[in-house]
Amino acid sequence: VPRQRTNLRIFCWEGYDSASILDPFRSRHAINIETESLISDSLAAQRVSSPSLETQFDVLNINNAWVQKDLYPNGIVRPLDKNRFEHEEARIIPTLANLDRWGWSADGQDKIGVCQRFGSFNLVVNSNKISHNLAVDEGFHLADDSDLYQRYGILLYDDFNLFHICIAAEVNPFNLLSQDEEDRFEQTARRWFRNAAIATHDHHALNRALIDNRIDFYLSGGTYTASPARLDGNHQVTAITPARGPINGRGGIVFTEVTCVLDHTHTSPWAEPFLDYMLEPDTCVKIAFADRTCNPVLQMGDREVMSAFSSFQLQAIQWDTLEEDISRCVDYDLVPNSVSLLRRLEKVRQDLAPR
Repeated sequence: VPRQRTNLRIFCWEGYDSASILDPFRSRHAINIETESLISDSLAAQRVSSPSLETQFDVLNINNAWVQKDLYPNGIVRPLDKNRFEHEEARIIPTLANLDRWGWSADGQDKIGVCQRFGSFNLVVNSNKISHNLAVDEGFHLADDSDLYQRYGILLYDDFNLFHICIAAEVNPFNLLSQDEEDRFEQTARRWFRNAAIATHDHHALNRALIDNRIDFYLSGGTYTASPARLDGNHQVTAITPARGPINGRGGIVFTEVTCVLDHTHTSPWAEPFLDYMLEPDTCVKIAFADRTCNPVLQMGDREVMSAFSSFQLQAIQWDTLEEDISRCVDYDLVPNSVSLLRRLEKVRQDLAPR
């Protein structure tokens, strides 16, 4: 058992910072755990890569491609002991095993993180107002429907906003973009923000606006954001994956979170034991239900994990259409033009901000 340090610092998406997950590990080992939550993967990756800040955290929970394509090749993330995780592959949902590749280096040789929560993340509608079929068919083009002017919201998750505005502009965000394509992105972003009724970082506020009929849909959202409302019985709050789009014919994004160990001279010895703890069946279930969300985890291929979900909870995560939705998605990936697109997005928001 590691002795030299009695604390662990975690940088993560909401859920992994909840007391229901941290307290059992904290009390089991009598250690102190500090957390900070993130809502931008690109900013988080930048922060843990900065020489002056790299020792701030020991464990990072971030969306898929950042670890395999950026942080691991640049020596920010340390490889894990493969033997420690050799039985894990058997617990992954078999039809979605492909998502687990993000926990490995690009050549498939090194284990670089643990994949757990995942989901399609595109848009969320009130299906009493906009039929499921229409929403799937129209996808992000709903924002251009004049009947829906001021009838939608935007969830301010920068990385996902980039993907989704590109898709709406019929541009593949994962290609190197021309000036013309960047201009199309900016024009689309301007329309989105000008015509939206509400833009916020708070998905609970958007769910409330949907339920109260103040808006009919919101852009950048998915099972993860819709599930708290669905758990309260509001099944009209429905995550939608578009039928088609400009990314090799697809128009949806699926994220897979990767939890990894940061590699610096002061990395806590409790980092790898925390990854082991995350994979215990009880913890998998707690993570799926953390902070009033209900999100699928890849370990639902393990009977012990799967049997902990009630039919009501499975309905909350739209389990019946999960595989079909994900089949219409491409994996969350890095955007070659992200710096200039983020700059343009910020400019649009500033231009339209109330003076």
